[in-house]
Amino acid sequence: MDDPVDKALEALKVHIKKEIVDNYFADRVYLEEDGEILDQEVEAYRLDYELLGRRFLALYQALGSEQACGLMMELLGWTDWPFYRQFCALPEGQRPELLKGYPRRGWTAFSRFRNLIFHLYEQLRLESDKLRESRDKVLTHLKLLNEDVDKFNLSYDFGLIAAQIEALEGRGEATMSGGLLAPEREELSTRMRFKRRKLTDEDLPPPPTLPALKEVKGRLSQMLERCRPR
Repeated sequence: MDDPVDKALEALKVHIKKEIVDNYFADRVYLEEDGEILDQEVEAYRLDYELLGRRFLALYQALGSEQACGLMMELLGWTDWPFYRQFCALPEGQRPELLKGYPRRGWTAFSRFRNLIFHLYEQLRLESDKLRESRDKVLTHLKLLNEDVDKFNLSYDFGLIAAQIEALEGRGEATMSGGLLAPEREELSTRMRFKRRKLTDEDLPPPPTLPALKEVKGRLSQMLERCRPR
């Protein structure tokens, strides 16, 4: 008849191995799902970034000339004109649609022109600030996810787990249950590791920083006087 102590130890070994496997897959599923959430956040950010680009295209159209656009970029201290290539690539017949739905307030043609630029500028500033906050949140999520990945890889190193199971079963170091050799175990350990995630500026382009309208309103008005539509 089997020794009760041996039976208890065998049951304990089975329980320990099952707990290791269950915890491994539970944590792996968590990381996979968290990675999918991060992907969704990145996609949402990129969509909002495209909407910001649409607003820049509307600003370029409202300014009315390359000279006016250049003066605006000079005022802001930008050598790179955000989304200007996309604006130039847009057929001229489609450009008036960019300003559809924007208010035209003012008693004169110039005041309507100036107020439209002010309106577009303020919308750009608000959307850029909101995008920057969203980007910071995505990067924070990325940092936390990578910390979890590091913890997972440390906790579930396959070589270490295999050695623990071998110790429970009283096996040697060369093989483990199923006849897996040590080199094969190392390869499997590498394949089972989660890779840290990385997001470049191309993946998550930073939005431009615009000063508050009140800080540039005077200089912007003077600039618009120089390039008012004729």
